[in-house]
Amino acid sequence: FIVPGPGVDAQKMLFIMAFAMVLFGCMNGAREIVKEAAIYRRERAVNLCIIPYMFSKITILGILSLFQSIVLTLVIELGEPLQQGIFLSPILETIITLTLTSLAGLMLGLTISTIAPNNDRAMSIVPIVLLPQVIFSGAIIPLKDWLTQILAIGFPTRWAMVALGSSIGLHADKTGGDRLFGEDETYHGTLYSLYSQADAMSRLLLSWTVLAVMILLLMLSIGIFLKRKDARR
Repeated sequence: FIVPGPGVDAQKMLFIMAFAMVLFGCMNGAREIVKEAAIYRRERAVNLCIIPYMFSKITILGILSLFQSIVLTLVIELGEPLQQGIFLSPILETIITLTLTSLAGLMLGLTISTIAPNNDRAMSIVPIVLLPQVIFSGAIIPLKDWLTQILAIGFPTRWAMVALGSSIGLHADKTGGDRLFGEDETYHGTLYSLYSQADAMSRLLLSWTVLAVMILLLMLSIGIFLKRKDARR
């Protein structure tokens, strides 16, 4: 009985939240390593270990990511209260999703920072990384074929939208027809939905798990690229 279109504005708001978290995280991390490349090489020649160095960045910037996620969620809650939720309150589910999304963006930024030769080059790479986050989120251009759905797997905004949309109960068939895989609807919420709470919880936990895996893989790539700096030296 839900007519097409009424959830489009909510979907756009969720996309802005997800993209903002990737943007903030990426911008926070993009200069952190490259700006002190000379210091890193000098300290590395003495006794600096890669893992403590990495986590000195990740810990501080990760706390900042959590703070940004909480602030953004509370601002949205004040303007347009979040509804529904799957197994936690909608505010808590949103904070968890946005924090994971921001951390994924942070890891993208730190990866860029380990690759780029200087600050200017790092900042020029950031827009190239962010543009696909818009295209493959599924919020602006619905993804209905296998090729785009498979390509979208590697983008944090995609899984942030899956989690956020499921939490508040969006209906993909009423907001453009986006599909996660094949004909499987992207959002599995419980608001006026045929999906059970178990289905919705599985979709939410899948999204969080994929975001967590992205974070771990990007952390691994940061360590590898930092190690390669030793070889180039």
